[in-house]
Amino acid sequence: MWKGLFDPQNKFWLLMEKLTNLFFLSLCWLLCSLPFVTIGASTVALFSFTLKQVDDTEGYPFRSFFRAFKTNFRQATILWLLFLAGCAFFFLDYYALFRFAWPSVFQILIFALVTCLCFLFVVLFCYAFPLLACFKLSVPKILRDAVVMGMQHIMVTLLVFVVYGVFGWISFRFPYLSPLWIAVALFISSYLFQPVFRSYLTS
Repeated sequence: MWKGLFDPQNKFWLLMEKLTNLFFLSLCWLLCSLPFVTIGASTVALFSFTLKQVDDTEGYPFRSFFRAFKTNFRQATILWLLFLAGCAFFFLDYYALFRFAWPSVFQILIFALVTCLCFLFVVLFCYAFPLLACFKLSVPKILRDAVVMGMQHIMVTLLVFVVYGVFGWISFRFPYLSPLWIAVALFISSYLFQPVFRSYLTS
């Protein structure tokens, strides 16, 4: 029993190694995200590593991270800017709905429409960054496939929402460790995304 405990191939130590790598890469994610416009590229780079962790094919963490950051920089930045534009659009929509007086029926209908579109938007960007990390696709195809995958695998999508919600709340309560919580959220969600992506590779 003791021999197995100190075996470096023991599942416990393998998990500790993954979490240690994740901790250091969370710092890389933070540093590479500081210009703000590069958050998309650093998120895709982190996803590229965590998705490989699921299959135990991650390789050298820093080399893998920066290679993925450089390779996916252009498309990831476009996705990130689209995400920011979408957030601004929905913020203005909800602001206008609740700030100005509208006929009640009209307000309810517009609210329902905007909320449905907002849900699809969130689904899209939950899948877009890991999709880019896993597949070499154009931005239009990523946007299309992200919505299709998200709706076809709605239970996985809802579980990802829960993961992001929980770690978002933890990050709010303990903001000094928020890069680590974000990295852990991506790590856990990678276990949910990978079987979905794998099903498209084998189909």
